[in-house]
Amino acid sequence: ATVIISGLSVALQSVVIPLLTYAAIILLCSELAGIYGVAIAAVGMLSTVGITMAVDAYGPIADNAGGIAQMSGMPEKTREITDSLDEVGNTTAAIGKGFAIG
Repeated sequence: ATVIISGLSVALQSVVIPLLTYAAIILLCSELAGIYGVAIAAVGMLSTVGITMAVDAYGPIADNAGGIAQMSGMPEKTREITDSLDEVGNTTAAIGKGFAIG
């Protein structure tokens, strides 16, 4: 239980800087351009959603390529190719999780 609580406290501390940054951005945009500035800042932050969703969707597909090739009885040469896809899929899935959380 102590490890879980300490992990939770570290996680809560890790969001302080991004939270304060977003608050400062919202206040600055509000002062400079009113509600329109806040709306434009929100659209700017949402402009990364497309690539985030693409990375998040590609990760599991590439990650499972090796297993699919093995279960379908494809030749060993195919498995060699899908092993590199498996590595890319693991990396992409990890990056996608960071975007999804952040």
